[in-house]
Amino acid sequence: MKKIAIITCTGLLFSGMAATALAFTDVDNTNENSVAINYLADSGIVKGYDDGTFRPQQLVNRAEALKIILEGKKVATQDAASSSDFSDVKPEDWFAKYVMAAKERGIVSGNPDGTFAPGRNVSRAEFVKMILNTNSFQPQKWEGAQLFPDVQKDAWFAPYMNYAGQAGLVEKDNDGNLKPGEELTRGQVAEIMYIMNVILNGSNTQFLITQAEKQMAQIDIYVGNNNPLAAKRSSELGVDMTQQAYKNMPQDAVVLGAAKLARAYDFLMNAYISGVQKKTEDAKSWADQAIAKATEAWEANNEVQSIARHIKDRANEIIAQLQG
Repeated sequence: MKKIAIITCTGLLFSGMAATALAFTDVDNTNENSVAINYLADSGIVKGYDDGTFRPQQLVNRAEALKIILEGKKVATQDAASSSDFSDVKPEDWFAKYVMAAKERGIVSGNPDGTFAPGRNVSRAEFVKMILNTNSFQPQKWEGAQLFPDVQKDAWFAPYMNYAGQAGLVEKDNDGNLKPGEELTRGQVAEIMYIMNVILNGSNTQFLITQAEKQMAQIDIYVGNNNPLAAKRSSELGVDMTQQAYKNMPQDAVVLGAAKLARAYDFLMNAYISGVQKKTEDAKSWADQAIAKATEAWEANNEVQSIARHIKDRANEIIAQLQG
C-alpha cells in the first residue's frame, strides 16, 4: 500500500511558518481564497498580471471566465472555428477561440438574441454551468427539485446550482441561499475552480490529505485576523477532504489521524464561534468534544501529537474564558 505522507510531525503546520507559499503580492495568507489561488497558480491553471498581482477582488467577465476554465482543463482551442456563431464575437477578438471552442463542445450556448455578451460580468450560475459542462456534467438527475431557497426548480440554472450546492462547489449563506445571480470576483472564481479540482481528485488520497493540511493551516491565521467565518469554512473543508481520504484508505493510521484531527479542529471552531455568540453551554460542549477528538487523533497517529496538543490547549483556553 502506498504510504501517505503527512507534514504535521514537523510541529510547524499551525505556527504560520508552514502556511501556503504566496504566488502574488496582493494575496497574503489572510485572504479567504489564498489556498485556492496559490494552488491554481502552482498548477499553472491561473496566472496573475505583469506587476505580480492577482487582483482577487476584480470582477470577471464571461470571456475571461471561459479562458480560465478552458485553459485550466487544457481544452484545445487552436482548432476552433474561425467564424463566429455570435454577433458580438468577431474572429479577431482575443477571446473568439475560447468562445467558439466552448460552443462546439456544448459548454455554452449564448443568449436568445444571438449574442454571447463576452464583456458582461459572469454570474455564479453562469460560471458553475460553464465549469460543470466542461467536465461532462449530466444535469438530468438534478432537474425538477428545489433544494435551495433562491434556486427555483424551473430556473435554467437549477440543475447546475443544485449539484453545486450539494457537492460543496459553492457555499451556502446563513439562510441556505446560493446567490446564483451574484457577479464573481477572481478570488471567487479561483475558489470554485479549486473545489472542482478537489472533487475530481476524490480518489487521490495523498492529494486530499495535502489539501486538508493546507486548509487546517489557515484556521489560526483566519482567527488571528478576526475572520471566524473563513476559519470555519477551512475547518469544514478539512473535514470533507479527510473524510473522503478515510473512505479511500480506512485502514491507514495516518489518514485516520488526519481525519480525527480535522474533526477536532472543526469542533474547536464551533466552540470559538459559540463563545463569540455568548452561547456558553454550546461552547463548553464543543470545546470538550474538540479535546476528546484531538486525543483520538493523537492515539491514531503519534505524529500529530503537537497539533493535537495545540487544539487541546486552545479548547482549554476557551473553557477557562467561559468560566472566568
